[in-house]
Amino acid sequence: MSLQQVIFGLLEFLLSIFTSFILIFGSYRLFLWLTPHFDEERQLGENNTAVGIVLGGIILGEAIIVKQAIYPAMAVVQLYVLESTHSPGSFFKMLGLSVGYVLLSGILALVSILFSLWLFHRMTPRLKEYEAIKNNNVAVALFVAFFVLSVCLLMSSGVAGLTRALIPFPEVGTLPLFQ
Repeated sequence: MSLQQVIFGLLEFLLSIFTSFILIFGSYRLFLWLTPHFDEERQLGENNTAVGIVLGGIILGEAIIVKQAIYPAMAVVQLYVLESTHSPGSFFKMLGLSVGYVLLSGILALVSILFSLWLFHRMTPRLKEYEAIKNNNVAVALFVAFFVLSVCLLMSSGVAGLTRALIPFPEVGTLPLFQ
């Protein structure tokens, strides 16, 4: 165990805390803003279990996708620390890329959640899911929450591939695979 590895581990932990606080709080508030007619907080206060299940599924779905930004952000920090020359420009580039990965994954998480809710609505045209959830229908809430989680789990691998492809690794040469 080296001191550098411990420091990187602590940085990754702090980045995880920052990311989870900002994006989970922000997405929760954005979701409340996007659905003013639903009034989730009042329904939670009235012990509507169905609303709690759906909101929990949405937040967990976002966390599944947003966690894909942690590795690329830390890779950029490690590349910055390991580079031989440090300039203010390279620091701001590292900072911008790290924030960019988190924001990109947050946006993709929100799009994935909205897409999954739209797809669920299209898939079940005879089911009035919002009314059922307002009426504390736990069965519908579980189905919606698991549907959102399923879509987020499937989309998270694509987000991981995209964010990792954007890491600016230094070029070390190429190997001709086909000649």
